[in-house]
Amino acid sequence: MKQAARMRITTLAILAPLLLAAAAPQPHYRVVHGWPVLPESRLLGPCSGVAVHGGEVFVLHRGNRGTDAKALTLVKEPVVEVFDAGTGRLLREWGAGRFVIPHGISIGANGHVWITDTGSNEVFEFTPGGELLRILGEHGVAGADASHFDRPTDVAPLADGSFYVADGYGNSRVMKFAADGKLLFQWGSRGTGPGQFNIPHALAVDAAGRVYVADRVNDRVQVFDGTGRYLGEWKSATIGRPFGLALLPGSRIAILDGGANPDKVPDHDGVTIAGLDGRVTAHFGRLGNQDGQFWIAHDIAADAAGNLYVVDIAGQRVQKFAR
Repeated sequence: MKQAARMRITTLAILAPLLLAAAAPQPHYRVVHGWPVLPESRLLGPCSGVAVHGGEVFVLHRGNRGTDAKALTLVKEPVVEVFDAGTGRLLREWGAGRFVIPHGISIGANGHVWITDTGSNEVFEFTPGGELLRILGEHGVAGADASHFDRPTDVAPLADGSFYVADGYGNSRVMKFAADGKLLFQWGSRGTGPGQFNIPHALAVDAAGRVYVADRVNDRVQVFDGTGRYLGEWKSATIGRPFGLALLPGSRIAILDGGANPDKVPDHDGVTIAGLDGRVTAHFGRLGNQDGQFWIAHDIAADAAGNLYVVDIAGQRVQKFAR
């Protein structure tokens, strides 16, 4: 029985790159021009995260802060912009004076908003209106134990209140916490082998409890069961360098390629749509600063209808792509 299971895992690891290498059909997505609607004379800073809850789109950006991690200077401007998913109208904003380098944003089933800060080594939990509920980690202190992070990148909250944290730029590990914040287990180390990471940059968890990790610098998506057991990986020129992940209706996943970023300039950007078996069904987008193009695309989210939202670091914007 164990041998058969190992064969299935090995088959997934071998077949996935072949499936992903196949030519993808044209996607059924179009950019929504004029979305969102910013107030007059308003600009977003470098946009690093995006999440959707109900009819609202939460965009995380860095204002005028930049990415200098040497100083614990807080971003003075609001960094969370909440837009109406349909009209693109700005509904509210919050988060001023709280973050150093805000990085990832995700929303649980209860509507609570999770934000990682790679500048302060902290993970935050808020209400949808921006009321602080909890902080994990120690401000400005990096570490590799159960109560510290080293530039954490993303959170994947689960319906039972437990959550995974991708940690991140420094520690190359994935951690699972109970609802009360107690560390349950962790896996990963820096490397290129199965279950190792070089910047676990984004997380997604499907209905079966499988954990998808955007292993950014290793140019692959790794797949694990809920306990961290390695199941396989997806790697191909179509996927490129995965920065973000978003689960879609119909057992599909969107994989965001942010480019290889030689000397801080990406050589490619795009979105790949695949089944949860790794089979590519669509790919769209390219490097550029026009509508429908990307310039260091950093994160992706999907709404219940399957529409996609993509944020750019260098482009300093969020775009909506309708099915």
